[in-house]
Amino acid sequence: MGEIGHGGKEITERIIQAMTHPKATFLAHPTCRLFGQRDGLPINMERLFETSVDTKTALEINSFPDRLDLADIHVKRGKELGVVFFIGTDAHRIEHMDYMKYGVANARRGWLEKKDVINTYDYSLLKEFFRKGMKKHG
Repeated sequence: MGEIGHGGKEITERIIQAMTHPKATFLAHPTCRLFGQRDGLPINMERLFETSVDTKTALEINSFPDRLDLADIHVKRGKELGVVFFIGTDAHRIEHMDYMKYGVANARRGWLEKKDVINTYDYSLLKEFFRKGMKKHG
């Protein structure tokens, strides 16, 4: 689960830099993989997860069938480290909303519980998440 391939350190640092910005609350499709088109970026996943926890930046589980990013093994490891996730559809058409089931299945394979997924938060808890997210550096 460490860095894969060449250039991973530079890519990891660029993503970490973006996550540490005070207004960054979410990171969508973290590895940028597209099945049949490109592999995921060679990111140091442990650093990504640590930064996610430190900066209170939620990571997306992308439900689009061509992405399914993050992989279930990464979701499980992130959970172990205290990462908070959100499930997104990457919908570009109304029909794509049906893809949510794939993200939910991926979250389940990663052993996520309701408390690990901000989509399931009630309004007051969601407001608290955003308030904490905006106070990253305070």
